[in-house]
Amino acid sequence: MTTKLPLVLVALSLAASVQALSFGPIHHELLQVLSFAAALLVIERHAKRSGLLFFYFHGLTLVIGLSWLHLSMTRYGGMPQALSAAALLGFCAYLALFGTAAYVIYRRAVLRGWVGSDLGAGLCFGGLWGIFELLRASLFTGFPWLSVGYAHVDGVLSHWAAWVGVYGISALAICVSLWLAALRRGKRPLLIALAALVLISMLLQHNWVKAIGQPLRSLLMQTNVSQLQKFDVARLLEQQDRLVKMLLQAQVDLSVSPETAWISPWAHSPTESREKLLSALQQQGGVLALGMPLGRDIEFGETLPVRSNSLVLMQAQGQWLGRYDKRHLVPFGEFVPPGFRWFVDQMHIPLGDFDPGKGPPPVHPVAGRLVGFNICYEDLFPETIAMQVQQGAHILVNASNLAWFGDSHALHQHLQISRMRSLELQRPMLRATNTGATAAIAADGQVLAKLPHLSEEVLISSVQPTHGMTPFARYGLGGTLMLLGAMLVLALCLARFEASSGGGIKIEP
Repeated sequence: MTTKLPLVLVALSLAASVQALSFGPIHHELLQVLSFAAALLVIERHAKRSGLLFFYFHGLTLVIGLSWLHLSMTRYGGMPQALSAAALLGFCAYLALFGTAAYVIYRRAVLRGWVGSDLGAGLCFGGLWGIFELLRASLFTGFPWLSVGYAHVDGVLSHWAAWVGVYGISALAICVSLWLAALRRGKRPLLIALAALVLISMLLQHNWVKAIGQPLRSLLMQTNVSQLQKFDVARLLEQQDRLVKMLLQAQVDLSVSPETAWISPWAHSPTESREKLLSALQQQGGVLALGMPLGRDIEFGETLPVRSNSLVLMQAQGQWLGRYDKRHLVPFGEFVPPGFRWFVDQMHIPLGDFDPGKGPPPVHPVAGRLVGFNICYEDLFPETIAMQVQQGAHILVNASNLAWFGDSHALHQHLQISRMRSLELQRPMLRATNTGATAAIAADGQVLAKLPHLSEEVLISSVQPTHGMTPFARYGLGGTLMLLGAMLVLALCLARFEASSGGGIKIEP
């Protein structure tokens, strides 16, 4: 084992690199399952160190996939390189503990005889993986970025999205990966299982919603303001003038700015900028969703101190139709976790300590349709977005600022996340971002139009509002938990049947 260890680590490093790239920019669902299967084949040959090797593979996948965090902490946050690298490694090690726990429990089930064949092993590992992904998405506010299911917004497993959501797809993808890795031991049962899964997936494809009303015409702004200049007071008027010019490029129902594109609270913005914006909005005639920081009760004049990362809905006459305050805040970037003030102080991040929005996420009427807004990383939480559909949202809108991460794979990954929300809820999603990916996504998850990254442009598009609820929209994570439970129960039942009949393909411990 000692002489082979370097080669083992090289093989796992290659598999981890491909796994990370499968989420974007080299997006393909087969890359995910094949690289995971290859890693399992390598790890299986070294059973005594399988837990540590799996932790290495899974942790390296996360490090490569989330390497853009290092960019944000150093280039834009001013953190020392060594501290940033250590923070990235520590954070990814923490995240990798969840998947590794699923693997270790699965291996223990094999050694104890609770799982008797490769068929049941795939179901067991997949079910456990889904459970631990749910835990990763909820503990300490959650960080579900790079959940395995996000590699499957295309392909046959995407048909499960409307039923069991991204975590259910993650479980099925891991199950498939293990079955593929085990094909060398016994092809017939696993090939039948794989064919059955493909057939079931195709049968699950169903349109749960209906078109309602006329398409909504939108203008999505991509301002392309460097994060190094975004909070420069000297450039404040220039940035606000840029938004005004973009607003005048088309008459639409809804215009959306990126997150915190209007960097000063409204009441404390230059009078000249406010007048120009209201004049442009009056000429255009639509509704503007404008990203800005706000005080707690702007309607009553309390505009400072800034307490929320918000979107304000403004009408042509300058009327405020409503506001949306971000609810899921980014740890270290938008709020300081207890005990980590020393760490956050190593960076220079303006607006770094918000209060979360309260209550259920609201929906807002726009041109006769109901729109559910979310800000940046919030669309990582499908159960929250599903609440807006339950309240009647016909269209979803995401406003983001990913300039923190440069032209990295974070932009590609976030687009896949929004596409998954459309698949789960069968709602169109509009994305307005600072640097990318600004896009219009149809209710079936397909990208209708998209702007090039790092360009200053507007995207004018139309999306068809939809009405109705998918099983995931109606029951949220309930369907996911049912699938995960069924996979684990079926794995145990298969083991009992195989033990009583003397059959099954025994897994090598």
